[in-house]
Amino acid sequence: MDVYLNRTLELGQKIPYGASDFKLDVSHHTYYVGNPGRSGASFPVRLKAAVYCGETEVLNLVAEVQPHTKAQAMGYLFKYEAGVAADEPDRILAYMGSNPSAAPVGELTFTAVGAYLMDQDAQVAYEHQRRGIATAMYQQAEALTGKPFLSRAGDVLTVDGAAFWGSPDRPFGVDALYSQPRRLLWINLADLLAAPLRELPRIVFDADRFTRSATGQRCIDMANNGAGPRVGLQEARIRGLVARGSEGRVESFVNDPHAPPKLMRSVLCGEQPPSLALSNPRGLPDPSITPPLALLNEEAREEVLHFIGRHLHALADLNALEVLHPLIRALSRQRQVHHERGDPGAIELAFEVRRVQSISVMTDMLEKEAEFRASRM
Repeated sequence: MDVYLNRTLELGQKIPYGASDFKLDVSHHTYYVGNPGRSGASFPVRLKAAVYCGETEVLNLVAEVQPHTKAQAMGYLFKYEAGVAADEPDRILAYMGSNPSAAPVGELTFTAVGAYLMDQDAQVAYEHQRRGIATAMYQQAEALTGKPFLSRAGDVLTVDGAAFWGSPDRPFGVDALYSQPRRLLWINLADLLAAPLRELPRIVFDADRFTRSATGQRCIDMANNGAGPRVGLQEARIRGLVARGSEGRVESFVNDPHAPPKLMRSVLCGEQPPSLALSNPRGLPDPSITPPLALLNEEAREEVLHFIGRHLHALADLNALEVLHPLIRALSRQRQVHHERGDPGAIELAFEVRRVQSISVMTDMLEKEAEFRASRM
């Protein structure tokens, strides 16, 4: 990943021209970003660059949206055929399986008009419809040509065509949300998820353990002593817990079945003990609480540990990215204020040290849980 210092990058532009200040091989993983307009939905991205502005001291990550469709996951393959004659349209053909001699099950014809693409016709065999094939063909065309389709929303179309272009979640076309496969996005580190939003572990706290803990007892005392606007109850509610008691006094806490779920997005390995970073159902970070693994109930804890085991290296890279901002800021000040060259290699070394440390911390979490389970057998 190229890290650019003291440059700006507007949404939709290419990465700045010219040589980067230094290169840092951060991560080859595909990450995900929550779709703010649709609860439970996310889309895949790959990190392209980090852009630091010395005036505002803000570090932004630049990510490229990746084409990913249901059709590809189901085994459909796509082939691009360029038009031979000047007036002949290009085509995207969809096949089921890898047999090139088989008849295509879908076809998209389109032409380039300046900086945009215009679709002429899209057909999918009846028995293969409702599998995302048409969407995948449009995405493939944009990915191969580097040009977006002009939206057909509002044109006189068939019923199916109007519904197709009118979808608010359409992942192609110039007016789609986070649409073009070649489009670059500004994102923050907190935006990144190690897996699709629907696959993140759901966090459920151990209500009995919370009640017995120092935090739980403090919440009970605060609630019973009338502290502030029921501050103790609010602190418990952040964890998805509600109070139980009699005669107006709080005695314990139980899980609230109506509380919106919190999702585990990453592990904060720099803290002792390591804690979990959470998000809301839309994938947005929830900084109100970072609980240790021990405060979860048994089922949620097991789900979190399985998730860590499956995405260990992606989570370690996410954790290591946290060292970028302070180190790049220090390097920028060294260059600008003290007029010294500085050593970008120190950033690369610090990143790798943090990455190894994160792997060690999470591996230790997995091993301790395995030993605990073995002792109970």
